[in-house]
Amino acid sequence: MNGRCAGGPRRIMSTLQGVVVAGLLAACGGEALEARPTKAEVAIEAELSPARMAEAAREFLASLSPAHRAAAQFPFEADTARTSWSNLPASIVARSGARIGDFTDLQRRRLHDLLRASTSSQGYQKMAGVVRLDEMLHEEATAAVASGERRLPPDLVESWTSANYWISFFGRPGEEPNWGWQISGHHLAANFTVADGRISFTPLFLGAEPHEILHGLDAGWRVLANEGERGWRLLQALDGDQRARAVLGEDIPRDVLTGPGRKGNLNAFAGLPASALTDPQRALLWELVEEYVANADHAAADAQLEKIQRDGLAALHFAWIGPVDDVSARYYYRVHGPSVLIEYIVERGVGGGAANHVHSIMRDPGNDYGEDWLDKHYEEHHQRR
Repeated sequence: MNGRCAGGPRRIMSTLQGVVVAGLLAACGGEALEARPTKAEVAIEAELSPARMAEAAREFLASLSPAHRAAAQFPFEADTARTSWSNLPASIVARSGARIGDFTDLQRRRLHDLLRASTSSQGYQKMAGVVRLDEMLHEEATAAVASGERRLPPDLVESWTSANYWISFFGRPGEEPNWGWQISGHHLAANFTVADGRISFTPLFLGAEPHEILHGLDAGWRVLANEGERGWRLLQALDGDQRARAVLGEDIPRDVLTGPGRKGNLNAFAGLPASALTDPQRALLWELVEEYVANADHAAADAQLEKIQRDGLAALHFAWIGPVDDVSARYYYRVHGPSVLIEYIVERGVGGGAANHVHSIMRDPGNDYGEDWLDKHYEEHHQRR
C-alpha cells in the first residue's frame, strides 16, 4: 500500500470528499471500499477509546506515592486549574500537579502508557520527542553559556529539561462520567477531557527547539516534521490571485496568537476560504488539517474530523504571514474554521538568531476542554512573571 494510503482505509474514508475520494481510492487500488468499518465497529471503538485512557490513568495514579497522588489530583470542577497551562519555562510560569522529574522509572513507564492510550502513534512520538528535545536544549544552552557564546539566566537554563513537565488529573478517571488529565511544560501542553464517553483533546500546544537537529548522529531528525512542510506545500500550490488573498502581510507575530490565556484572540476568519480552492488544493488543505487532528487517538480524531466535515470544507480559511519564497525564513500560517483553529509559527532561537524553533497549536473554538458538551464557557488562566 502506498504512502497516501498508509493511514488505513478508515482514515481515508473519514477524511476525503468528492473528486478527492475517487482519486485516492483509485491510488489505493479500491481496497478502501471493502475495508470500511461498519457503524457498529466505529461505535465499539468510540466506547473503547475513553475506557483505555481511563484504565491507563488509573494504573498511573496507582503507581504514585500518596504525596504525588495528592499533588496530581483535583476535582473536575476546579476550572481554573483545568484550564491553566503554559508553554513557557517553569522558571517563568509556575505549574501545579506532579513533576515528571520526581517520578520513579516505573511511574514514568506508566505515564508513557497513558500517553499512548490517549494519542495515535504519531501523536505519541511527537509529544515524547518534544520532551526529549528539552534535554538537548538544556545541553546546548549550558554549553553556550559556559563558552561565553550566550548570556542566559541560570534558572532559565536549568528549567529547560525533560524533568520539568507536570501531570494533573481532574475528577476520577473511569469512575465519573466527566474527567480529564493534562501534561504541561516547556513546549508541550496537552489537555484531554472525557465528557459522557466523548474525548476532547484541545487545546494542544506542541513546540520544538531545535526544530531540526543539525549535528551528530541525530542530524536531520525533526519531531514536528510535517506541520511546516504541509503548510508550505499548500502555499506554493496557490496561484497569484489566491496567494494575494491568503497572505496577510509580512509582519510576523511574536508567537501563535491563541496561546495560553488567549483563547478568544481570533474570532473572525481571515485569508483564503477553501471555497476558492481547486480540488487538488483542497486535498492539500485537508492533509494539513489531518496532520494536527490525527495526533489524537483514532476515535477522538475521527469524531473531530467528522465534525469539521459537517461544517463544510468551504468554511475553512487558510492565512499566511511572512515571505512566500524562502522556506528557511521565519513565517506563520493558520487554518481556521468553526470547529478547528490551527496555528504554526517559526520562532527565533534562544539566542535570537536562526529560525530553528517552532510553535504550533490546535484548538476547537467551540469545544476546548469539552466546553460545548459540558455546556460551560471557560476562561483560561495562566501566570506570567
